[in-house]
Amino acid sequence: MRGRAYLWVALGFVLFALAAVGAVTGWHDLKRAREELLAARSALGNAAQDPQSLRTQTDRGQTRAQLDGAVTHITAARRIVHHSPALFVSRFVPLLAQQRHGVDQLIDDSQTGATTATVLLDEVNKLQSQTRLQNGTLPYAGMSEFEGVMRRAGEKVRGLDRSSTWLLGSLRDARQSFDGIARDSATRLLNGADALATARTFLGATGDRHYLVALENNAEMRDQGMVLSYATVSLAGAKIQVGDTGSINALSLKQPAPIQVPAGTSIVFGSTNPNLAWQSVNATADFSWSGRAMAEMYRASTGQPVDGVIAIDVPGLAPLLRAVGPVQVPGIAQQVTADNVTTLILHDLYDQFPVEAETTRQQRLADVARAVIDHLHQGSLDLVSLGRDLGPEVGQGHLRLWSARVDEQRSFERLGVSGGPALVNPARTFHLAVENRTGTKLDYYVRPIVRQDVHLDANGTAVVRTTVTIANGAPVGAKPSYQLGPDEFHTTSHPGDYIAWVLLWGPNGSRQLGSVKESGLELSQYVIPVAAGHQGEVTFETTIPNAVRDGRLDLRLVPQPRLAPADVTARLDAPGWSVAGPTTIHVTWDSVKTLSWKVVH
Repeated sequence: MRGRAYLWVALGFVLFALAAVGAVTGWHDLKRAREELLAARSALGNAAQDPQSLRTQTDRGQTRAQLDGAVTHITAARRIVHHSPALFVSRFVPLLAQQRHGVDQLIDDSQTGATTATVLLDEVNKLQSQTRLQNGTLPYAGMSEFEGVMRRAGEKVRGLDRSSTWLLGSLRDARQSFDGIARDSATRLLNGADALATARTFLGATGDRHYLVALENNAEMRDQGMVLSYATVSLAGAKIQVGDTGSINALSLKQPAPIQVPAGTSIVFGSTNPNLAWQSVNATADFSWSGRAMAEMYRASTGQPVDGVIAIDVPGLAPLLRAVGPVQVPGIAQQVTADNVTTLILHDLYDQFPVEAETTRQQRLADVARAVIDHLHQGSLDLVSLGRDLGPEVGQGHLRLWSARVDEQRSFERLGVSGGPALVNPARTFHLAVENRTGTKLDYYVRPIVRQDVHLDANGTAVVRTTVTIANGAPVGAKPSYQLGPDEFHTTSHPGDYIAWVLLWGPNGSRQLGSVKESGLELSQYVIPVAAGHQGEVTFETTIPNAVRDGRLDLRLVPQPRLAPADVTARLDAPGWSVAGPTTIHVTWDSVKTLSWKVVH
């Protein structure tokens, strides 16, 4: 009996040793497979997030090489898992079986993602000649086919976003990271497909269209650049034609256009006559209203309706110039390029022409737009590349669209190319605009700097103190000029002195001192003078009740389309809360940003 007991003890030790060896071996194999998958994920993530990945054949070739590298790592991970005795045995152990299934599924999904991306690249290469603007003729059929390719890829990738429930440790982290890439890629692809579908009809695939192009000058800011020039564009028979161009003064109104100004907009901006004065029509943050108002103002001035409005500022012209190449414009000595267009239009022309030549300067901006559009009638232009180049400008607000067709307008709003800042998560959204309260063109020199000090109390209420510093880099001691001032209304000012109209839209449902409901948010304002070469500062206080959702404190920031994006520093003070990660966040406000902290009480 005693011998048998020793035998069972010895057998137990042997089984335990074998299990330990198997566990160690299995863990080692799993670690190697995970390392291969991490390398594959990195390659897939780079290919998915690179804005240039589909731009040119060379870019697509580089992306293809990244995807081939990802496939190599995925194959290696599959080989490790399938040839591991320890991981084979794990299929028959209940808890380990779930982990093994999770590994197999992650490998399969990674393979599917890489294959889908490779097929997409192959299709883009096939369609390259069919999605080009040839001698001013729009490729409607190619755009439709490319839309279908992107939509099919997006739906395929969207199905790869799975639950990480029951997965443990690093496998759970890897699954969640992959799911994030899948969600982001699917959103990009499906939004791109929606954009192509809307672009086809907006560009006249279902009938002729006539548009007002509002050219905005960033040297004098409203929420976007001030509308000082215009052009008209027609699309008929798949061809683009430029109509009238010139100074916005040619479209001046004698009485307000028949469009109602919302109550909050009237309270804050009513004194600037936003439905009468073109210079004030886009002071509000809601381009859905501004675009419709521009259409009504154009009809009131000319008697002619338009099917929509294209609002583009000077930085927004840069991608178009990059696509068509340099243009020569009468009255401008040097060629206008993507690299020099902002300096030429927003600075050099003010030095070139005398104070009284306001209309001439405004005409020059319209002439640049005409030259760009005229170049579309020559040669061949890759619309896929152009769309990629315009993407960042849309994110910064340099291009805005409004359509009289309800379905197109809703699509524009969903895609973020129209509407206001409150369309997404209004209860956590901030928007800042610094607008010029003088007739000078000083915004070329003005840079806002933003600091947000966030205090989270024990009840989950966040108090956000937003400090806006206005840095006026205008030259000190300069001679009076049309750009630097003083203007006719501020004759005691010195050249370069700026009057900043600082407007902060806080989250819907928040509390701000003296706020008014405008563009779906809470708007407060200050007016401060800032001398040339100096800085001015204002602080807003915003109280957000119940600020923590699902263990996170989020602040969504929507930028103003300035020449140079503002810098933002946000610092969280949360006594009594545990904060995961850094409490201070620095971002360049060149697109919509979400500042997020994970907090536990």
